[in-house]
Amino acid sequence: MLARYACRLLAPLLAVATIGCAPSYVLGVQPAQPHTLFTSGQPAAEAAADSVGLRLSFLGYEPEYLVFDAEYRNDSERPIEIVPTAFAYAPVRETGVVPPSQRIRPGQRVLAAVAAATQQLPWPALPPAPLPALDPEPQIVQLQAGADHEAQKASRTDWVGIALFAVALGTDIASTTRRRSETYEQAQTRAVIHNAAWGYQAVSTANRVRHAATAEALAQRAGQLSEYALRRVVLQPGQQVRGYVYLPRFDHADGLQVLAPVGRQQVMLSFVQSHQRR
Repeated sequence: MLARYACRLLAPLLAVATIGCAPSYVLGVQPAQPHTLFTSGQPAAEAAADSVGLRLSFLGYEPEYLVFDAEYRNDSERPIEIVPTAFAYAPVRETGVVPPSQRIRPGQRVLAAVAAATQQLPWPALPPAPLPALDPEPQIVQLQAGADHEAQKASRTDWVGIALFAVALGTDIASTTRRRSETYEQAQTRAVIHNAAWGYQAVSTANRVRHAATAEALAQRAGQLSEYALRRVVLQPGQQVRGYVYLPRFDHADGLQVLAPVGRQQVMLSFVQSHQRR
């Protein structure tokens, strides 16, 4: 499951903006501590409090989100509620400058400030408050509603197109049943009507395909969140739960201080975001 998801994330993970001949960078996230445990081949950070354990590992980048894999284990004697919206993170960064004459070699890792300077990118201020995680529940409802709406547009009867083809057919019948030969003006008028009907049909078909493709994409995203996202759940003693946590991207950071609910506490797990020259 994780391998399939990683393949879907590969393209966004490797996509970093490039301006002109400026160097481009690959972003990556790792736990700050080198002795962290591993889960499914990914370095993971762990925390425990009130007999509740959390293992958190970074999966990859989406266009708007950082995706983490969260696994909870309830070793306490009471039920606990898992609330994905309690996750958040505060981006941090180090100061650094790059002299104009310094060349960033391929494979070299640099600070976020250096990467932005060499790419001539804007340097946004740090968010004034921790960035909260995506709430999957309203997102799933919104995506599914959008998919249904687009599917209805794709399957809607096009009465205008039907009317245009009826008029075009009528001109064809009239041209073959009239007693006198069709004049040049009549032939031109019939050609204009035919062109209008076929032109409208081409546009209408393209719109139907676009609506159908949008509906499929929205439905797939809704299904992905329903299947993979960490959802609000009550975890009974001895039970485990696992799911993805979606945090907003902030590429101009060197570190991520992830705030995660564990038991009755809010713990901090530190991750490093690297910028590696292509």
